Amino acid sequence: MQDIYRGQILELAKSARLSEPLDKPTHSAEKNNPICGDKVTIDMVIKNEVVSDVHLFVRGCALCEAGAGMLGETAIGKNLDDLKKLTNKMDNYLNNNESAPDNAYLCFEPVKKIKNRITCVLLAFQAASELTPNKRS
Repeated sequence: MQDIYRGQILELAKSARLSEPLDKPTHSAEKNNPICGDKVTIDMVIKNEVVSDVHLFVRGCALCEAGAGMLGETAIGKNLDDLKKLTNKMDNYLNNNESAPDNAYLCFEPVKKIKNRITCVLLAFQAASELTPNKRS
């Protein structure tokens, strides 16, 4: 069973690495984890208050990349409030043993046992909940 989780984690990490830059993102955010050095930069296009495109740039471990990959796969069609709610649900799932936001998130179940790696998974979600409009858009 552990191998299945690793496979899902690696696939999500790969999807974050394959994220294509956006020509004109309307919103951006950056989040750092000073303890391990992970860094996530998120650019999004938000039209009519709904996410229509996402670019992720991650400099970090596979768990950080996987968290970003999951965010990238689920952010399209959501609004900023949805992203904040999703961040809270992920935090409660990983830190407080509440239900996963969706069955797709169960691949992160093994991370719950490694408290210092939870921050890695949450970094992109935290960045998404702090998106601000770009001045140049």
